[in-house]
Amino acid sequence: MTRVAPLAVLLLAAVFLATTGFQCGSAETTSAKLYMQQKQWDKAEQSLLKEVQKNDKDAEAWFLLGQVRLELKRYKDMDEAYTHSLQVSETHRPEISRNRLAVWAMLYNEGVKFYNEGRDSASSYDKAIEDFTTAIELEPDSSTTYYVAALAWYAKKDYQKAVATIETALQKKPNFADAAKFLGQVHYQQAVDRLSAKDEAGAQAEFVKATQAFENVYKLEPDSISSINNLIDVYDRTKNMEKALALTRDAVAKQPNNKFFRFAYGVFLMKQDNFPSAIEQFEKTVSIDPSYSDAHYNLGVSYVNWGVSMKKAADEKAEADQKKAGKGKHVNTDESYREKLKLALPHLEKSVELQADDAGKWMQLGRLYTMLNMPDKSRAAFEKSDSLSKTH
Repeated sequence: MTRVAPLAVLLLAAVFLATTGFQCGSAETTSAKLYMQQKQWDKAEQSLLKEVQKNDKDAEAWFLLGQVRLELKRYKDMDEAYTHSLQVSETHRPEISRNRLAVWAMLYNEGVKFYNEGRDSASSYDKAIEDFTTAIELEPDSSTTYYVAALAWYAKKDYQKAVATIETALQKKPNFADAAKFLGQVHYQQAVDRLSAKDEAGAQAEFVKATQAFENVYKLEPDSISSINNLIDVYDRTKNMEKALALTRDAVAKQPNNKFFRFAYGVFLMKQDNFPSAIEQFEKTVSIDPSYSDAHYNLGVSYVNWGVSMKKAADEKAEADQKKAGKGKHVNTDESYREKLKLALPHLEKSVELQADDAGKWMQLGRLYTMLNMPDKSRAAFEKSDSLSKTH
């Protein structure tokens, strides 16, 4: 679950209570002001409701009604009363604007608190959505509020509402990179779910939407490695290999000493089984940063996959030779693939040295030890992987 920080700024406005004196006014309004001074909010509300029922053009009465409902923490009703007041007169606009902003900030932070508690209590997501929804009514142009509301809908697995809400955030703020990224993630998750349901056509439609969102992110953050990696993934899913190649190749050409771009280019090449070129990129990556664990890991995996593909080709050739000879058994004696496995070993070992808490990397290293007939080391690596899996 994505955690969200509350507003990191002090509230720009405090809630202002009415300070109107007892100048001439209706009996109901005068009584309401007295009740407000005595903090008898329910009685004040009843008096003001009587006044606006008699005279719905009384801007002050509507304003005071909003103030009372603010004290009663009925923020939607507060906003409705404020709206009526402004429809009649602009007299109280400064106070109303300050109050709306203050309540919006409070609701935003309350919503964030409930959202962050959601992993422990699912009902907290409902409370977060309620707060965010009211906050949006108070500040309908706040793209950030739509964004956090979409996070809460997503946490409830209501993807349709999450998409609709995040799209509104982007309408309010088209250059909102985090919102565009999240939109791509929601579509990507829906695609994965449809694949699990054997709906290939539906999955592809969602991958296309995810691609559009991630392309928007890349336009906004062209130097972001995560945006490039996301695009590589969806381009692969949608068979847009030419776009993926151009994306990664151009990124490296633009910044040849950027280890992240080198790494991303290597990932694309590895996905295409172009092992020599992938290895070249990963080697350049670790030359830039020798402590880049994932680069060492992918360098090792590239050598392993290259070796495995060589062995497969040799086995197929041996089988074909056997069929052609028509007698006996033709055994594959080509052991050249083992040289690739040996080249992989120091890099996989380096990757777990740099990131010893990664169960997956220990698992891959154990498999390599097995292929190289190193049983003791293989057993130790698998045991390490198992212990990490149990503790994470």
